[in-house]
Amino acid sequence: MGIEEKERNLGFLITGAVFGAVTGVAAGAVMGLLFAPKSGKETRAGLGDWLEEKRDKGSELLAKIKEQGQHRKEQLTAAIKAGRLAYAETAKHG
Repeated sequence: MGIEEKERNLGFLITGAVFGAVTGVAAGAVMGLLFAPKSGKETRAGLGDWLEEKRDKGSELLAKIKEQGQHRKEQLTAAIKAGRLAYAETAKHG
């Protein structure tokens, strides 16, 4: 598996995580509206606060996922370079 394929797989993983988070937020909002025992005004105010909180948490999660993905990409790139150097040294002395 080449580095390009691993990077593409990491991209799919991040995309899936973001999609799952957005889907969860949407499902929670719908369920909250359907089963809310409050008046419309109270429900809208509460939903607005809840959505803002979830948006902030989602942004934090996305930033963390991106950071971890970049860190893992850097680790993978460094490992590949080290492997290539070790192979070149072995081939040169072999």
